[in-house]
Amino acid sequence: LPEGEMPPDNSHYQLTLAESMSFHHSQTTNVYQSLDTGGEFEGPSDPKQKKGDGLEGKSIEEELCRICGDRASGYHYNALSCEGCKGFFRRSITKTAAYVCKYGGNCEMDMWMRRKCQACRLRRCREVGMKEECLLSEDQCKARDARRKAKQKFVLKKEVHSPDSYGGHSSEADTVSLVPHIDTKPSFLTFPSMASSCSDAGESPCSMPDDSTDPMRKLTKEHRDFIEILVALQDKYEFADQQSYEETLKDFDARKSDSLDPQTFMSSMASTFVLITQLIVEFAKGLPGFLTLSKDDQITLLKSSSTEVMSIRAARCYDLESCAIIFGNGQPCTVDNMKAAGQGRYSELLYEFCHNMASDKTDNAEYAIFTAICIFSDRPGLKARDAVEKIQIKYVELLQAYEAAKRGRGGSALARILSRLADLRTISVEHSKVLVELDVKKNGPDVPSIIKDILTLPPEGN
Repeated sequence: LPEGEMPPDNSHYQLTLAESMSFHHSQTTNVYQSLDTGGEFEGPSDPKQKKGDGLEGKSIEEELCRICGDRASGYHYNALSCEGCKGFFRRSITKTAAYVCKYGGNCEMDMWMRRKCQACRLRRCREVGMKEECLLSEDQCKARDARRKAKQKFVLKKEVHSPDSYGGHSSEADTVSLVPHIDTKPSFLTFPSMASSCSDAGESPCSMPDDSTDPMRKLTKEHRDFIEILVALQDKYEFADQQSYEETLKDFDARKSDSLDPQTFMSSMASTFVLITQLIVEFAKGLPGFLTLSKDDQITLLKSSSTEVMSIRAARCYDLESCAIIFGNGQPCTVDNMKAAGQGRYSELLYEFCHNMASDKTDNAEYAIFTAICIFSDRPGLKARDAVEKIQIKYVELLQAYEAAKRGRGGSALARILSRLADLRTISVEHSKVLVELDVKKNGPDVPSIIKDILTLPPEGN
């Protein structure tokens, strides 16, 4: 092939990678540079914030809002603030308010003046670090709300079961969509910067937990900054907008057992794979070190890790109580549902992996780092193996530090998580086998070409 031209079977990845990267931040740039040069990780610097200023050694209750001086309730939209300023910033951004100061544009903000001058209050919000990108878009909010309502409805209606193994299931089957839901419970970890999604309409995803056992408090600032990038990327590309979900799943109803025939499943999976792959590509493009690799190696890493990353995303949606994966619309899908759709041994391995990850109480930071390690694994066809290995080592070292801080026994915890990489390889191989078997069956369902492209299935006759 001419220089710079990609093989035709890579067209899906080539087009997706060619899109402009939508996640930029100075923190990302700094960590990219440190990965490339082998230097120490460098986080962002705030000229208004002295080194060590923040929550080290203090509880949230002792901190004051950096906008008005009122009592702070946590980190909201990337800044330590009170409930009032949090709500004010959210309303101002969502309504695209245009304020004008009547006093010269340089009001000193306090609890009294915050009600007198909205223009200077908003200016102060931005000065202390509040970021518009911490607010969800309207479509994302609709998707989040719809997912939460659906999940709440399922929780109220589902029957109580006592499954003997991870294969136990609820009486209600559901759609097979590997787009994670947003849990109604607070995440174990949320961070004060880089977040790109919010929880409830009145809550910030950037709220820093005040639990003294939070492992983030035990890490160096450099490691904290690095983890913030990964968790923010994970949150940003966790789900698509509600319209995409509805369009993808409009002809698919897994609540009726007879609707889970293999052909319907394959058709739905094709649309879902495209949706998920786009999210995975955007996540990978934001990973420190990824864009330093050649396009060929980027595509190789993405194609080889697609099934594995989708499995990790599924594990984030796994519910230990019902032994089901809670998918994008908030309803469950069990291992039996997957088997009914012709997924066989692959479904057993997938649910066992999900069960193990959930049983280990894997948190958002661990999932984010683990996903990065998975993507930067050695793969057949890589041209710059040494470069990929060096990048992966950085992520492994980060996970090692985090495990030592969280569990107090970093060595064994790290080994246990990394051993899951072998499980993912087995799942990926088994998934390819399932698709190949379905593809060669004369009376079986057709495997859409887009799935063959994404997963690099072997051509017929091989």
